[in-house]
Order: sequence, then C-alpha cells, then structure tokens
Amino acid sequence: MKKRSINILTLILSVAILSACNMPNGSPSPAEQTAIIDRSVAETVAAGPTASLQPEDPVISDTPDPGSSDPATSTPTSTPEADTPTPTNTPIPCNLGRFVTDVTIPDGTTFEPGEVFTKTWRIKNTGSCAWTSGYDIVFSGGDAMSAPGSVQITSGTVNPGQNVNVSVELTAPALEGTYRGNWQLRDPSDVIFGIENSASGLFWVEIKVEEPAPTENTVEITFASRGQVEDGLDVRTNANNAGDTGNDVGLQGFVTFDVSSIPNGATIKSARLVTISHDVLGDPFGNLGCLRAYVDNYGSVGFEDFSPVGVTGALVRFCSEAQLADSNLQKMSSSGIAGIQNALASDDFQIRLQYKDVHTNGDGIADVFRGSFKIIVTYQEP
Repeated sequence: MKKRSINILTLILSVAILSACNMPNGSPSPAEQTAIIDRSVAETVAAGPTASLQPEDPVISDTPDPGSSDPATSTPTSTPEADTPTPTNTPIPCNLGRFVTDVTIPDGTTFEPGEVFTKTWRIKNTGSCAWTSGYDIVFSGGDAMSAPGSVQITSGTVNPGQNVNVSVELTAPALEGTYRGNWQLRDPSDVIFGIENSASGLFWVEIKVEEPAPTENTVEITFASRGQVEDGLDVRTNANNAGDTGNDVGLQGFVTFDVSSIPNGATIKSARLVTISHDVLGDPFGNLGCLRAYVDNYGSVGFEDFSPVGVTGALVRFCSEAQLADSNLQKMSSSGIAGIQNALASDDFQIRLQYKDVHTNGDGIADVFRGSFKIIVTYQEP
C-alpha cells in the first residue's frame, strides 16, 4: 500500500508539471491549481493500480530467479550443509622411529666366509621425545653374525625430526648361504619400540656368504734340461731330437721342465706343449707318422729309457709340421695334466718324444725333428 501511495503522488506531480507547461502564459489562480490537482487525483484513482506514466523501479524480491546462480540471491533452505570435519590432534608417541636408508651394506651384499664388515642404518626420530645416550638398538632375532647384544644410538641427543646413523660391526658366517639379523630400538627404561614404516617394527641386515671365486694363474715354463737316445748306440744331453738317422737307427728325445714356480696344492686346469723353435731333416712326418709326447719320469736319461713302438697314452700328437703351431693340438690330454699335477711334489715334469709307428723306415736317409719346447700351464691357487 505504501508503494502505491508513492506512485500516486509521483503521478500527481508529473501531471501538475505537464499542465503547467501546456498552460498559456501567466500563472493559474489558486482555485484553478486546486481544481487541476483534484481532477488528476480522481483520474489516477479511477485508472487503478496498473496505470502509470513510466515504468516502475525494479523491485528486489526474496524469491530467487530460477535461472539465476548468484549466491547473493539464494533463498535459504532447511537442508543442512555437509559438516566439515574438525581436525583433531592425534598424540605422537614418545618413542617412535622410522627407517630412512641403508648407509652401508644394502640387502644382498656378498661377503666371503669370516669377512668382517660394518653395517650402518639411518634412523629418524619420529616420536615426541628426544633420544639421549640411554637409547640403543638391540639385536632382535635371526642371525647375530657375531654382533653385540646392543649398540648405543648416540652419545648426545637426537631431537624429534632428526636423523641419526647407527653402526654395528659384524662378521660373515663361515658357511655359504643367506643370513639376516633383525634389530629394534630401546629406550632408557628398557622398553622396546619399533620402526613405524615396518610392519614387524624391525629393521635388519641381510647378506649372502659365498666362497671366493678361485684365482687362476698362467705360467710359461721353458725346458730345464733335455736328452736324446740313439737306440743302443748313443746317449746325449744337449738335444732332444726324434726320428731316425741315416744309419736307420731310431732316435727319441727327452725333456725336463722345472715346475717349482707352481705352488704345492695348486690345481692344474690346463696345459699346452709349445715349440720355441724347430726344424726337420728329411720327411719325418711323412715317413715315420705322427710325433707324440708321453709322460715319462725317466730321472737321468739312459739307454734303458728308449721305448718300443706302439705305446699309448700320448699327451699331445702332431701329424705334420704345420700342426706344431696349432694351439688346439698343443693342448695336453688328461694324462699330461695329471703328469704335471703329480710333478708338483718333485718339481720336475718329464716327457718323452717319439714317432710311435716305426723307429725307422730303412731308407738310409735321416728323418729327424729337431726343436726346443716350453709348457704353458694354467693352475688354480690352493
């Protein structure tokens, strides 16, 4: 109603102004002005509330426009808003730790039996109490690896939020295998507490123990002495020729190697018989067959050391001059390796050189191999 009265008053004033503008020059008398106003009021009342000479000012409504998203015009509803949880402070335990990292010896590190090592963990104090000199780490099961029962964490103070490195000296067990030792924390009142980021509350050291890989060495050994036997006729100590002479007499050579540079107890893994230099007279390989070498512990060479044809168990065999340079054919058989192994006790490895099939072909022409040798031996340290 108040709003309607304001509109009527506004309309009356407007009519009055317009009437004044349309009047002839000269001011109306008071009686005329009163008549004009009365008539305007009557017309306005008769027109009803919808009559207006200009749009009314927009009316602010408490009801929100259905398409409006302005929160300022939203109408409060009886539906409660979701409650926002109120943060609560969970008390931090006095004693609590967190494993940070392995400073040394990551899990799976390999050691030799009996090897001594130092394990260091980095632990963070995540509790509310400072760690003092009364705090320590304690062995909590598994493989102790010669560890002490406990180790002091610090001689000073580790405040909440600070890290500390804790070390313990350990010894790898004597047997091969995987070993793990578990540890926990302990306060000055002997209360054990654990690590928050470990389901078991434990932190640990885990290692593997393996025997060291055998060390292999290779040594070259040049002949120490040599000899030659001409069947039934002559013995020499300045050559090791093999074949036959122009008189159709068989020759066999003998060679000694000093193996004292190989330690007693070593294991011979492989060996080769290699010519240092050589030449031939006639055609020994074509006329007499294959040159073979045999283990022969002859001691000092003599006539009795000349061997008959047809023997077996050669440690190497060369069937042509070219084969003398073949590294595969230079490799000794198991009999040669066993011969060197046995010779470690006496330091002398001795062999005999001969053409196996015949001593001589009887053509009156010398067919002779002449050369010097060395052995290349690979052995494993005892």
